Amino acid sequence: MLKQLHFNLFFIAFCADFAFLVYNFGMNINIGAIGYNYTHEEGFRMDRPDGPGAWLFLLVKSDAIFYINGKRNLVKKHSYVLLQPKTPCMYQGAKENYEDDWFFFNMTEEDKTELLERGLVFDTPVFLGITEELSSLIHQISYNHFSADIYHEEIKILLTSVLFLKTAQQAKSKIIQSPDALASKNDKLTYLRTRLFEEPALFSGIDEMAAYMNLSRSGFQHLYSHTFGVSVIHDVINGRIEKAKSLLSKSNFSITEISNKSGYKSEFHFMRQFKKETGLTPTEFRRSSSWTQIEKSR
Repeated sequence: MLKQLHFNLFFIAFCADFAFLVYNFGMNINIGAIGYNYTHEEGFRMDRPDGPGAWLFLLVKSDAIFYINGKRNLVKKHSYVLLQPKTPCMYQGAKENYEDDWFFFNMTEEDKTELLERGLVFDTPVFLGITEELSSLIHQISYNHFSADIYHEEIKILLTSVLFLKTAQQAKSKIIQSPDALASKNDKLTYLRTRLFEEPALFSGIDEMAAYMNLSRSGFQHLYSHTFGVSVIHDVINGRIEKAKSLLSKSNFSITEISNKSGYKSEFHFMRQFKKETGLTPTEFRRSSSWTQIEKSR
């Protein structure tokens, strides 16, 4: 009984949202051809020097190389590209077989203006992150495109409207993660922070950390500070200095070796930063630390 009530409330809310969409964002489009979850043959290369001839929406599912208006773009999987009919373009897989969802379509100038106002961009790849929901919508659009069921054309148009709205929503939100993906990312971030203090030489710099997290440099720095309340640079410096202190106090490694093991590429940089953070040179710290250890042992 309770489950049925929940379903009824959900269905009522869905119908209300759907009616709002129909009234406010019903597009007048005509899909010419469509492909869902399409894996192109090895060596595939789409070359349209005069443009695709119609509007072309691509949901990129494998890393790819796009030339758009003569400009080379490395496009990550889980991106979208919306090409205008006369935009010169060429695209292919970056390393392996190219995979995508795609459809050609025509639309009115009013619809074009509406898409721009919603925040969609033309002729520029946009990374989205998670695209399973969008791909599922294209699957449903494809089904209705080839269907002979009653109202299939109306449903196809409405689903396409939803697709564009969802694409705009996801692009604006910058980072949209499923709960499982978010948990995995938090686990990786926690592991990374632990390594900064235990093995500060493991990562060569911010760019390598960002690559490990599969984020842009700025996106990684923002996520790190948002999660831990301090900047990654702050933790990098603290981790290196604490590691150096430990090695200076408990080992016979040379200053050069300690510099390397603490994650520094330059011994001069290490000595300068250590003095700035502790007020002592590494050699002075080692001597004072050794004296402290002697005093404690008495």
